[in-house]
Amino acid sequence: MRLFFALWPSPARREALAAATAAVVAQVDGQAVPKTNFHVTLAFLGLVPGRGFADLAAIGGMGDYRMLDLDFDRVEYWPRPKVLVAMPAQVPAAGAEMVDRLWERIAPLGFERERRPWRPHLSLVRRVRRLPADGPALRIGRMPEAVDLAPWGLALVESVTHRDGPQYRPLAEWPLGN
Repeated sequence: MRLFFALWPSPARREALAAATAAVVAQVDGQAVPKTNFHVTLAFLGLVPGRGFADLAAIGGMGDYRMLDLDFDRVEYWPRPKVLVAMPAQVPAAGAEMVDRLWERIAPLGFERERRPWRPHLSLVRRVRRLPADGPALRIGRMPEAVDLAPWGLALVESVTHRDGPQYRPLAEWPLGN
């Protein structure tokens, strides 16, 4: 199994993200990421033998991860992977703490943390072939009032590669605490 820990949006939040980013996605020539794949990676683990799942699920279920929100307000194009992503203006402290806490618990299981700092992002378009001429001017629409949007949750997610691109499926999910 190819696994990672991620912030996983509720169905209402997923719909709101899709609506807020639709105009940006429509301007880009590439493969739009289906809203069912929306997530924010916290810790990529790679290939994990089935016997490792229980230990990882126990780490996810520890329940001491703070609630957080991400305000995606800009887009970036990453040329090397050819991906257009939505980014928050600032990395939330609660998110960085969650990533550190996860890795403190994951590392003793033999997983190696990526050396680059965590950059929360939401992939919008993969295999970008062409950006509009005003690419840097691409802007994300306003999110609807978030009063009724459930918060992000934590998920242990399986990535399965298909011909049309990866598909993500949460194997276990937990609410975030206060």
